[in-house]
Amino acid sequence: MSKIFSQQSVASLVFLLVLTACQGTNNRAGTAQINSRPEQLLGICAADIQAFRSLVDQDGVTNVGAPALLSYPLLHSNRFLHTLSRSVQSDIEIREWTMLLATLAIKTRAAENRNLATPWSNASLEQLAECSRNFANDSEQQQNRNSVLAAVQRTDFPAHYLNGRQTLGAIALLRPFLKQRILALHADERSWLLEEESFLRSNSYVYGAAPNGPTDEWMKAAYASNELALPLLSQPQLDSLFEKHTPNFQIESADANDLIGAPEWSAGKIQINSEKPTVYTLSSMTQFEGRKLLQLNYVIWFSERKPEALIDLYSGNVDSIIWRVTLDEEGRVLLYDSIHSCGCYHKYFVVSDSLLAKAQPDSKEPANIFQLDTAINSDRLTLTLTANEHYIVGVDRKSPNDQQESIRYGMAPYELLNNLASSAGTRSLFDDQGLIAGSERLERFTLWPTGILSVGAMRQWGTHATGFIEEQHFDDANLLEKYFETRP
Repeated sequence: MSKIFSQQSVASLVFLLVLTACQGTNNRAGTAQINSRPEQLLGICAADIQAFRSLVDQDGVTNVGAPALLSYPLLHSNRFLHTLSRSVQSDIEIREWTMLLATLAIKTRAAENRNLATPWSNASLEQLAECSRNFANDSEQQQNRNSVLAAVQRTDFPAHYLNGRQTLGAIALLRPFLKQRILALHADERSWLLEEESFLRSNSYVYGAAPNGPTDEWMKAAYASNELALPLLSQPQLDSLFEKHTPNFQIESADANDLIGAPEWSAGKIQINSEKPTVYTLSSMTQFEGRKLLQLNYVIWFSERKPEALIDLYSGNVDSIIWRVTLDEEGRVLLYDSIHSCGCYHKYFVVSDSLLAKAQPDSKEPANIFQLDTAINSDRLTLTLTANEHYIVGVDRKSPNDQQESIRYGMAPYELLNNLASSAGTRSLFDDQGLIAGSERLERFTLWPTGILSVGAMRQWGTHATGFIEEQHFDDANLLEKYFETRP
């Protein structure tokens, strides 16, 4: 990737400066050593974290959606946290920000470790975790935290575009043609959404009754709990919100590939088990006009998109939809948006009276924005999807088709996809480039000048490049600000 914390030598120097008083060792400490002084733990971990990262890279189990900082690999970041670094100022804000990176690092390392051919012991992982926590919390590490923050601020987060391909493919000359295609697709999508659904056969998927909880009180307390003014809810509160806003699905049924399922490894290939209809959930955050907002992401999986012609650029194994709900500070829905897990077909659905689409967007990438009736703003929407292509053609408060028996689906954390059972222990659904092997599409050859690696393939959270005209990612922290503003 073109922007992956580029200067390795500079990054290594920063890492050495941060640990300047520490002497590393290759011996991993046992449980008895975990209570050592912070500077001793950092000294031990300096060599160990580099050994761990090297082993992860060697085994090809790197999680590229939440990469380790090259400047200080005991911490991991994501696109939101990287953007947040630009506004972090006071010592307490820097400490809170660093702890978020440490927490992400601990979770990411644990998942990567389970996929190693020879996983490290729990004691060794806990030693690294203690190093990360101590670096974030110890008052004597404030100057070093400042150095790490400065290093992050001087870099770009990894962009999932290959600039060499863009240059070689003369992307600047192709942009007018690509824009014409995008606008034509947007026109089709608008017409589909206006049409009355007339499926001969369909399946209804429901979760259950939405819970009632004091959402506004939770949100108020969450924002007040930290100096960064982030909506840091507890896991039970997040779970309740996911249940409250999870959609129902009405899916046209033409074949078995229109059934929602759970990804599984079988004989070295990914299969979607439709006997286990599952919606995978993931929380994220975004920035909008200085506000930090909570987002709820729901991901469903289908076995494939079947070819509809002898040569079909868009068909291939595995298909997937991501539905995202952005909440305001009181827990009310601000807007919805959606992509396929290839990063394609991005659509926005505005339901709040307070939100207005900009007349002149701050992006050259066309956005397909739908203004829905504010009455549609509901805890439990029904999404209507077509067969095979799995396009969203309906967003409504209506209940699923009452003429048929509904299928109950379960919910599971998205992070479970990082450690699926396989013949060799556990294996991520995604490879070390963030792609699902075997989900390639032929359109990767026609659209390679865009610089997106394997256009059309299903990919991991944090790697969804969504722009063809302008570099853009689904998890860009300033994405909403490019297209929307608060209504005056």
